[in-house]
Amino acid sequence: MLTGNSKFYRYAAWAVFAVVLVLILLTFLDYGITWDEELQSQYGLAIADYYASWFKDHRFDEIFNLYLYGGMFDGLAAVVDQYLPLRIYDSRHLLNALFGLLGMWGTWRVGRLLGDGATALLALILLATVPMYYGHMFNNPKDIPFAVGIIWIVYFMTRSYAKPELPVLLKLGVVLGLTLGVRVGGAMIFFFWLAPMGIVAGLPWLRQRNGENARVVFKDVWHKAWRVVLPVGAVGYAVMLLCWPWAQQNPIMNPLHALAEFSNFPQIVEVLFDGTTYMSTDLPWYYVPLYFGIQLPELLLFLLAASVFFLPKTWRHFTLAQKQGFSLIVLMMGVPVLYAMLRHPALYDNVRHFLFAVPLMCVVAALGARTGFVWCVSQFRNHAAKHAVAAALCVFVAILLGSQIVIMARLHPYEYIYDNQFIGGVSGAYGKYSSDYWGSSFKDAAQRIQELVAKEGGVPDGKIFKIAICGPWDAAMIYLPPDYEAVTADKPADFFLATTRWMCQNMRPGKEVIRIQRMGVPLAVVKDLRGGFEVYKGK
Repeated sequence: MLTGNSKFYRYAAWAVFAVVLVLILLTFLDYGITWDEELQSQYGLAIADYYASWFKDHRFDEIFNLYLYGGMFDGLAAVVDQYLPLRIYDSRHLLNALFGLLGMWGTWRVGRLLGDGATALLALILLATVPMYYGHMFNNPKDIPFAVGIIWIVYFMTRSYAKPELPVLLKLGVVLGLTLGVRVGGAMIFFFWLAPMGIVAGLPWLRQRNGENARVVFKDVWHKAWRVVLPVGAVGYAVMLLCWPWAQQNPIMNPLHALAEFSNFPQIVEVLFDGTTYMSTDLPWYYVPLYFGIQLPELLLFLLAASVFFLPKTWRHFTLAQKQGFSLIVLMMGVPVLYAMLRHPALYDNVRHFLFAVPLMCVVAALGARTGFVWCVSQFRNHAAKHAVAAALCVFVAILLGSQIVIMARLHPYEYIYDNQFIGGVSGAYGKYSSDYWGSSFKDAAQRIQELVAKEGGVPDGKIFKIAICGPWDAAMIYLPPDYEAVTADKPADFFLATTRWMCQNMRPGKEVIRIQRMGVPLAVVKDLRGGFEVYKGK
């Protein structure tokens, strides 16, 4: 295997962790709440009340369809908020970001397990500079905790291939249960874990194809099932139930019902894709791969493509356990995407539901890059040439990473709207693909409305300014004082606040007074309706 888990790479990795942690602490207050976050917050409080009432308060099953999800993160956030001097949404954003950092740590650990220190460091840096991941770290309470759980499951499953010792299996069971306690669909990785086991166990039979070997294989698989799979499944199931009040009401049928619901999730919304509006249940088969192609950074895509060529060289140096771990990663990345391409489930909000694949992609890209780097340098015999090539490659990667960081800084705090230069960047994607589908730009818009009104002398005594909203009401009203009132988008109002999703800003005429934008792309618009404009009737 590639050599060198040196102290340099380990210290460099800890430096990256420290920088990301400082950025989290300095910026988590910049992020607004998302379209879903008010309901998520209510769900978390209901879960906390369920346990505080000794399992008597069942308000959790009345909050939309959130009972289908485990409450691991939301319940934890409700508890943590009680001990922080912050409003609940800021507490949630801080905790969410720390979960994202935990996912970076898991990515680094998997990189070390399958490669060396350089591989792990590169995987960590690649993930930290993926806007799709970093931008969701602060206010995505479903997909980020789930992605974090998946990368740590992969880590412990890979360790279990080498040494299925009880401490490793217990840790795997706990992490598996916590992940299912976010989204029960994570159960799929349990079967991906077994596939490499079965293939390895069946190799003797495949080579000789006789009945005696078949019986040996069956006994070996059965033995592992009892010794390895059973404790992991039992611990995981118990932890999942602890996190999921609704599942506790019927521990067998309710999780199965949730799995069935998620396999054909009934969320039907309009989705802008490649300049055409589709229904979320009727998207082209290439929706997921194309979105990854335009939302992942160019460097990561380049390294993933290069991995197809270089990873066979790496594979030859893998131990058996590493081969099984890498196969697990490939299955985890590929099968869900292939399922989406073939079965066409309801999809929306770009590919946030597939965010769990991004840390895995970073590990694969780092493994391919490490092998490719060694191969390129080895093509030269002269030591000076070797050093020159190595330096050139490092500078090339550093320049691409530096430009990526600059773009992320320009998009802050809306890093998740990023699109790469293959589509012309954020501006090139505007009008063709969704940008601020979360509606989190309403925080900035609400603050700017107050600044505008303050310049006019403030809200007159006894007056309540009405805000007609096309978009997530809570994402704006949580940041406005009581002398502002939200009304539906077509009602008489003083101001019109609209997200640019579904071209909401065109719903009503008015004088545009505020525009929240990044890199030339509008995310939210505020119009002044006090000039006597008629309510738009849609004719």
